[in-house]
Amino acid sequence: MKKQLLLAILIACGAGGAAAMGIRESKTQIARAPDGSALYEVLGQGPEGGGSLAYRVQGKTSADRADFLLSSDFSPGGSSRPQTVSREICEQRLGALSAELAKRRFSGVTVHPEACRAKQRSGLVVVAK
Repeated sequence: MKKQLLLAILIACGAGGAAAMGIRESKTQIARAPDGSALYEVLGQGPEGGGSLAYRVQGKTSADRADFLLSSDFSPGGSSRPQTVSREICEQRLGALSAELAKRRFSGVTVHPEACRAKQRSGLVVVAK
């Protein structure tokens, strides 16, 4: 009985530690299209620093979804934060996002591929207020 209790405690503690090492993700709706589709900004934050920036176009069903990862600089440990999405890939994905937004007739949303050259990559997608 004591062995089973100890084993249960060890498993529970190990699961909590693993969950704490995961990537936290926040999703914020920033625009809506006439057909009901939504545009989300998706930010990831790693346990050791760095993060990711992506945009998601979500239709009415869960299968009607397109994700566009534009920046990722999660730390592999230590203080380094290498950008793993190249400028070229960022620009290509931003072009694909722009096409998706046009297809679904989002208004007031502009994309800025020149921002793919910056290390921080803020301002890639701007929504008029």
